[in-house]
Amino acid sequence: MAINYRKCPKCGSRSVIRILYGEPTGEALFMEAQGKIKLGGCLITDTNPEYYCNDCKNEWNKREAIDKAYGDIRGIKASVGGYFQGYYEIDIDFNSRKLSWNFLLDPEDSSYSKTIRKATLERFVEGLKVVNLLNWKNRYVDLDILDGTQWNIEIEQASKIRKINGDNSFPKEWDKFCNLMKWVSGKDFR
Repeated sequence: MAINYRKCPKCGSRSVIRILYGEPTGEALFMEAQGKIKLGGCLITDTNPEYYCNDCKNEWNKREAIDKAYGDIRGIKASVGGYFQGYYEIDIDFNSRKLSWNFLLDPEDSSYSKTIRKATLERFVEGLKVVNLLNWKNRYVDLDILDGTQWNIEIEQASKIRKINGDNSFPKEWDKFCNLMKWVSGKDFR
């Protein structure tokens, strides 16, 4: 599941149309009359809204939709490892800012927990945007490898829990994600 830019970040409606800029053509005027688009005028900037909600009249751009989606995250649980190497687990509750880290490999199991600062959590969320976490596919699998590394991520958002996992296959941003998890926890995550 990717970020839905065509869902109103204010009211949640999906009755959304695009806002088009520039000198309108006859076809664009006709589409606006039908309610299929909204004309935004001829002045084009980087901050112009791109979408319009028919229900609450809100206007927003992709950046605002991204900020809303990542702002809705309430917690992340991530694990990575393999049968013989052990598993690293990190659980972060965004509301309480509690972080717990575990390494599981008998008899070397170890755990650690701490409360992270608000500024650290904010930087962590910005890092999640950089690795594009909410646009990752739900499953990454390399069928040609029988043993190896398995990983799971659970993202708790305001209205749902999203699960992403992999078996010997990773999104292109995986290394950056692992470095981000190591940075926020102060412990290994690989």
